[in-house]
Amino acid sequence: MNTLFFLKTPLKLNRLLLLISFNMLFGQRVVGYYPQWVQSGFPISNIDLSVVTHVNHAFAWPDENANIQSYDNMFNASNAQTIHGQGRKFLLTLGGWGNDVGFATVAASPSLRITFIDNLIDICDTYGYDGVDLDWEHPNSSENSQNLNLLVAEMDSMFDAHDSQLLITMAVPVSNWSGQWYDFPFLKSHVDFFNAMTYDMHGGWSSHAGHNSPLFQSPPGDPDGSCSTAIGYLVTTRGIPRSQINLGLPFWGKKYQATDINESFSGDVIDMWYYEIPPLIGNGWSYQWDSNAFCPYLIKDDQSRIITYDDPESIGYKCEYAKDQDLGGVMIWALGYDVTVDGQELIESIGVNYLDSPIDEKGMVPGQFSMRAYPNPFNSNCIIEFELLQDEFLNIDLYSIRGEFIERLHSGNEKKGARRYAWSVNGMENEISSGVFFISVNGMVTNAIQKIMYLK
Repeated sequence: MNTLFFLKTPLKLNRLLLLISFNMLFGQRVVGYYPQWVQSGFPISNIDLSVVTHVNHAFAWPDENANIQSYDNMFNASNAQTIHGQGRKFLLTLGGWGNDVGFATVAASPSLRITFIDNLIDICDTYGYDGVDLDWEHPNSSENSQNLNLLVAEMDSMFDAHDSQLLITMAVPVSNWSGQWYDFPFLKSHVDFFNAMTYDMHGGWSSHAGHNSPLFQSPPGDPDGSCSTAIGYLVTTRGIPRSQINLGLPFWGKKYQATDINESFSGDVIDMWYYEIPPLIGNGWSYQWDSNAFCPYLIKDDQSRIITYDDPESIGYKCEYAKDQDLGGVMIWALGYDVTVDGQELIESIGVNYLDSPIDEKGMVPGQFSMRAYPNPFNSNCIIEFELLQDEFLNIDLYSIRGEFIERLHSGNEKKGARRYAWSVNGMENEISSGVFFISVNGMVTNAIQKIMYLK
């Protein structure tokens, strides 16, 4: 497992903490959906390809004759050139909410499936796509489920025969409400990876004004779920390997007519892009933080409205969670929604909290030194394990997320080899609140830092 969770700290501080951390982070997939409707104001050259590894161009869809329909002015061969020039992948996304027309008909017909796949291959060849992302929202019967299996299996075979490098990916729901119609044990053998739609946990259909994408349930036990329950469903209930799952990160929020988070609401629930939200803070709206959900929200000063959303801090939490859970990557809906006067704030948070960072290797322990702390998050007791390359005197210290020393947990001579230290919060001299901390293991040779989350 990897280190876990940045708290609400400035990005510059987060960068500094990354630079002093001796546990190397590793880069994984960052899939960004690029909707046609942002192209005019957010050209493809504005995508930060130092962060985004796969660009999913949205949306095209099949009609009932297996032809490929799309939004106006969507296809342009130069798009692929821009993305390939930076060594990234470019996929065509098929479907999206409201664009399911044709899927059921095409998937049910052997001849239409072949025509549809042939048309997809032609589009990939013509416009430089590296594969397709299926976003059928959603199959809604056992017949649709079986036909989806046939479509994906034939697509896999025909793609492989034409170009073995063509990818097949899929956007998928994260609960059994729609997930029951996806045969994941079959699909995982033909799909390269799955983009988990870990958002829309609450909305106009909900009984209360809840978070769009809570990392953990808020309130605890909320039946509407969270990112963590969603990953549990996909991994444990449906058997998808963690390496095939990308955690969805929403670059938008929801506005409710409600007095506070998790209270009842009235009227319509309105989607808001991220760039619309930060300017409201201090201008008739106050910022709040939900320590259960690890997400922010805004309350209108007259307590008539709330806005639930993700900001750089909550995105950082989700990125660290994805690493800790050994997921294959993260997914963004949607690129261009986070552009503010301060830049692409949410993309920047992903770059800081998820991807490889340039770490000065001077002073790093040579060889195979390793350290982990678990469970992570933990309630009261935590195990710290590490492997020493030589005998040495060690200090194990606890620091706040801001780098402030809190308490020395252990000090003494340690022998070469595997070491194990049991730490109990209840035995500390200084009381600590729930939050994120750094554990430091330091000796003459050994130096390591790991983030860990304490939940009371």
